[in-house]
Amino acid sequence: MSDSVKQISSSCIQTSLDRAALRYAFGSVGIMGIAMAYAWNLSFLTPILALSFLAPNSTVPSFKQGLSFILLIATTTFLGFIFSKYFLDKELVFIPILALVLFYTYYTNKLKAPIKTFMLISFLLLPVLSMQHIAIAYSFNIYFIIGATLTIIFVRIVYFLIPDKVETEAGNKPQANQTKEIDDMQLTNAIQAFIVVFPVVLFFFYFNWNDALIILMFIGILSINSTFNAKAGFALLVGNLLGGLMAIIAYELLVMVPHFIFFILLILGVALLLSTKIFSTQKTAPLYGMAYSTFLLILGQSTTSTSNAGQKVWMRVIMIMAAVLYVVIALKVIEAYKERRSSKIQANTSKLKTN
Repeated sequence: MSDSVKQISSSCIQTSLDRAALRYAFGSVGIMGIAMAYAWNLSFLTPILALSFLAPNSTVPSFKQGLSFILLIATTTFLGFIFSKYFLDKELVFIPILALVLFYTYYTNKLKAPIKTFMLISFLLLPVLSMQHIAIAYSFNIYFIIGATLTIIFVRIVYFLIPDKVETEAGNKPQANQTKEIDDMQLTNAIQAFIVVFPVVLFFFYFNWNDALIILMFIGILSINSTFNAKAGFALLVGNLLGGLMAIIAYELLVMVPHFIFFILLILGVALLLSTKIFSTQKTAPLYGMAYSTFLLILGQSTTSTSNAGQKVWMRVIMIMAAVLYVVIALKVIEAYKERRSSKIQANTSKLKTN
């Protein structure tokens, strides 16, 4: 009796995973198709952000959650715009407040990953865009809010068309004696992410490096990952390289066959191929998720570009590789410092014991 129950339960779980993988593939392709067909400003970001709501262990946002999400994004982008407009030329005020905002974003567990992504993009990019012209930052602010709204709408439509049949069990809440350990880990991860990201923010701010904003954006997004360490960084390097190479191949195929239907079928083929890996139990599943998001990002930017698109494909791949490589090297340096400091403490402790 128990064996049959286990078989039924296993079958239901597998059916749910298959349905989620299909929703991930067809949903992302549908959103990408709409974004590329209408090509509003920053349209290429909408399918990327929608992946956060379609990824494994994600659920459909309720009406209240969706509305709260949009209001929060509107608030953060508006504050980022006002903050950049009135404090950008006051460095002694601007830099400390920006540092506190970034650190809070890394540390808090009250915000989900998609919301953190929007917040980081707002507070990282708006100041740099404001240095070019305040009108550019304002335009970004408006279209970013529109993108957030469309993301929620499209995601809810996708879940309506391909709903879940099996409810997932709620995870166990952490025990009281685990709270301190979790807080310490969050603090350590937040400090580590802040050390990696903030020097790059200062570099962009002081040198006004506007031509490579994708590097800043990618470093900020990568820093949200809870497994933010050097080992994961090497996996992300491989994942982004894989996604970049697929985007280059797809772009060259689109040059030969410049038809929208072929464009959709090409993305759908990649989505179906990678979604089975993303929703598997393999340890490399997150790698394929990163590859797919990079694939959509580069291809979306390239197809909505009007000049030198072919050259920009390669440049974007190089910039993303530079961002990931920087993260890997920075984390390696931090880990080496931690190991050296730990060995010194152990050596001093052993000396005290012998004395």
